[in-house]
Amino acid sequence: MKIAQISTNTIPVPPKDYGGTQRDVHYLTEELVRRGHEVILFAKKGSTSNATQTFEYESDDKSEQLDFIIKNLPPDVDIIHDHYGIVAKANPPIPTICQSHSKGVKGNVQIPVYVSRFILRKYGNQRGYAVYNGIRMEDYSFKAAKQKYLLFLGRLIKEKGVHLAIKVAKKTGRRLIIAGTLNDKQYFNTKIKPHLGNKIRYIGPVGGDRKRELLANAHTVLFTSTWDEPFGLVLIESLASGTPVLGFRKGAVPEVLRGLPSLLCYTTSGMAMKVNYRKRLLPAARRCRRYARTRYSDLIMTDRFLSLYKKIIDNNLYKIKKNTLWNQRKAVLQPAPNGDDE
Repeated sequence: MKIAQISTNTIPVPPKDYGGTQRDVHYLTEELVRRGHEVILFAKKGSTSNATQTFEYESDDKSEQLDFIIKNLPPDVDIIHDHYGIVAKANPPIPTICQSHSKGVKGNVQIPVYVSRFILRKYGNQRGYAVYNGIRMEDYSFKAAKQKYLLFLGRLIKEKGVHLAIKVAKKTGRRLIIAGTLNDKQYFNTKIKPHLGNKIRYIGPVGGDRKRELLANAHTVLFTSTWDEPFGLVLIESLASGTPVLGFRKGAVPEVLRGLPSLLCYTTSGMAMKVNYRKRLLPAARRCRRYARTRYSDLIMTDRFLSLYKKIIDNNLYKIKKNTLWNQRKAVLQPAPNGDDE
């Protein structure tokens, strides 16, 4: 099968630190190639891949990026998997998935795909499909013996509930390491900075070996988001490291953790109690690792997407409109019949 993967122009593939969408694109591309499929990847400059062909965007303008894709996309592609949205909204005459890695898919596209059934139901009105994120298990270190610190990993914004993780740490008396990008300085200065000290530390964004070590050695990871999380990649990254992760019953969190219900919490007090009685109340390290491997690996994610690709192509589940933006742009970009530009 010949498959086009369309990444964003924000972060290269694969990302060095933060970049959930680009990591999904990377895992999927690599596994598809390993299984013998041809993959044409469009991504930000600086991307590295084993794709059959990799095209790096030459402009920051979305219209020019669309033209770039139209010019370079092979004519015999079987399906397009758009993680960006610019191709799907142009409605090309090729089966095209538009995957939302956050909330709803905007615009009238052929085949919307979401990262959880919760998002499909709430924002997609049950139109389209849900395919869970997957991670490469080998990218995460496993340790059965844990250290005593708690870990928060994510963007420092109000919706991620860093201030609630601080509350849990204070209730338990344990050290808390906060790692992630600082996206809201006012929130940081008012809700986080006053609590920093010997027991509560902010270490900035992390990736690579440092991130793996933090996840694998943590006593417990605190996932304190207060908004409707579309999926929650940190949940499965923590479990892949053999580390219990406690999350509030918001968004897709109960769906992702449905097989480990003891990890779900209603309040910071309940979360603190589970931290204090982890051995008695929470799953052991090997069970956490097994849960992530059997439900959320890159192998399973690839299986699900290949099944969806085949279903779409075999059953003609895509609809192409006449006079699409894709065809309009292609007509402009095509040379004159005599081979000279008009």
